[in-house]
Amino acid sequence: MLVVDDRATNREVARMTLDEGGYQVIEAAAGRQALDLARRLHPDVVLADVIMPGMDGYEFVEALRADAGTAGIPVLLYTANYAPDEAGSLADAYGVARIVAKSADPAELLAAVDEALRQRTAPATGPVTSEHLRTVNAKLVEKVLALDESEARFQALADLSPVGIVSGGIGLQASYVNPRLLDITGATGHDLLRLGWLRCVPSEHRAALRVAANADYYGRIHLGDGRDRWLHTRIRVTQEEGDETGFVATVDDVTTVVEAEEQRHLSERRRIAERFDGLARLSGAIAHDFNNILNIILSFSEFTQESLREAVDTRLTAEVADPMLSDLEKIHRAGQRAAHLAHQLLTFGGREVVQPSVVHPNTVVAEVRDLAEATVGKQVRIETHLDPAVGHTRVDGDQLSQALLNLAINARDAMPDGGALTLETGNAGADLPAGLPPGDYIRIAVRDEGVGMAPEVLDRAVEPFFSTKPKGQGTGLGLATAFGIVRQAGGELVIDSVPGRGTTVSLYLPATAEPLPAGAPQPGTTALAGRTILLAEDEDGVREVVTRILTRDGYRVLAAANGQEALEIARRHDGPIDGVLSDVVMPHLNGPELAEALRTVLPGVPVLYMSGFAGPLMTDQGLLEPGVTVVGKPFTRAELLNAVHDRLAAP
Repeated sequence: MLVVDDRATNREVARMTLDEGGYQVIEAAAGRQALDLARRLHPDVVLADVIMPGMDGYEFVEALRADAGTAGIPVLLYTANYAPDEAGSLADAYGVARIVAKSADPAELLAAVDEALRQRTAPATGPVTSEHLRTVNAKLVEKVLALDESEARFQALADLSPVGIVSGGIGLQASYVNPRLLDITGATGHDLLRLGWLRCVPSEHRAALRVAANADYYGRIHLGDGRDRWLHTRIRVTQEEGDETGFVATVDDVTTVVEAEEQRHLSERRRIAERFDGLARLSGAIAHDFNNILNIILSFSEFTQESLREAVDTRLTAEVADPMLSDLEKIHRAGQRAAHLAHQLLTFGGREVVQPSVVHPNTVVAEVRDLAEATVGKQVRIETHLDPAVGHTRVDGDQLSQALLNLAINARDAMPDGGALTLETGNAGADLPAGLPPGDYIRIAVRDEGVGMAPEVLDRAVEPFFSTKPKGQGTGLGLATAFGIVRQAGGELVIDSVPGRGTTVSLYLPATAEPLPAGAPQPGTTALAGRTILLAEDEDGVREVVTRILTRDGYRVLAAANGQEALEIARRHDGPIDGVLSDVVMPHLNGPELAEALRTVLPGVPVLYMSGFAGPLMTDQGLLEPGVTVVGKPFTRAELLNAVHDRLAAP
């Protein structure tokens, strides 16, 4: 078999098929080379492409038939351009055995070869030049129209391309650039032809690019006239038969993307710096307040110790005891201030222990109004606008009251010359703040006619310890605490303020269709004398305090310094254990882990937690797990005893 085709890939495909059929194949890349091989080797069958440079398939067959030594060799034409009905008559005139499409199944090609070997084809009977020309011209016109359409399509795509496009011959010599590349570089088309387009890569990279088959460059380029752009240039070399025939390159101006990314990084660094600044201010303010409180506690405890030493061996009269009791009262008040500050910080962070229940906003606002009237002074007039149709919400009522009272005090401070303080309630409707999930919400607003806030102050209004009040007249935690309370309840706090025109703080809280809880009498607080409590607390001082409080009230206490020790005591103790009082955060076994381990040792035993931070017990929404009871640290004697009694007496 002699296979004639100007493309090596086509010859390889034909060879693979013919090899499978058991034929020996010789190849030729052009018509004149094929004629020479046919005259020397006399193949049994020739498989020739129709369209080839120099001599097409028909001309090759005509030359083959004109030579007496090769005139009888059967010829098959192999084509991807002509349909059999387009060239059938011409093929018959040239004495071609059959026309086979290159897309045909291999079995069809093998069958055509076998048929050609069995049925020898007679040579052409006469000249067919005019028929040949008509057929070839028709195909050429078809190809030209297709090329025109393809070129127009390419031109439209290139003109509208958002990236620069370059194409040309070997050595990266550009013969075409699209309009976008002119926009990117600011140069003319003439300046960018040949090697002019390489201004899109740094000069030190150009020599390497000219010898690389494929290359990419990404970086900042100086294009002259003060134009610095970030460009991403990709070069791809085109090849034919393993030889370079040209190249195509794209140039993408990514300056806007890079600058936006740089701005994002700059904003992120600024945000991190602001966060650290906020943390520094927070830690500084906490240290300042706690140091003041500790100074009071340490100093007055020293005074008390000195007074007690001086009173040794003397009769403790009221005159002697009063100064000591006064000093102890100052220590107690300082401790309460510290506890309040800690609760505010936990509330701001959404980690304060809350006991949510269904409340009616109008009831809460009415209670706050009564409290505020005794606090804000006579120069401030309090007005309420309560919507009777407002829905219920589920929130910690005490915390909500505290938040509204903080806002009322802020409003009073913003109106040094007096004015109206308005409290209003209503259903939020569809106009919700950004970030809130869809749903029904109620809105509680606190409005004043005060000095208002400038935009830069408004941006930082809810930051802890940020205050516009004079030093000593505010902690900077009022708005931060209200913000934390609302967020922990699943809502949002929005501040609208204009300098000189007052401020409105709106609290959006999820509405609920649940009814208000029915009133129930509070259980008594007398000790359940003789009951045994297993106590787990890793802080020695707190463990001693709890043991003394419970023992003095008639309980028996089994004290452990950590969860693992408490578990061992429960396993060894012979008598009954009526309840467990456990810290939440402890080494070895924390409170929840201890409770889980005790399920098999003391099944059904009631567990009461105590903690200043109940994070391990909270859900993702900042609420306590169902069925969990916590007494918050620091607690008073009465608060602890009431909590223990209620937990043991509960069903």
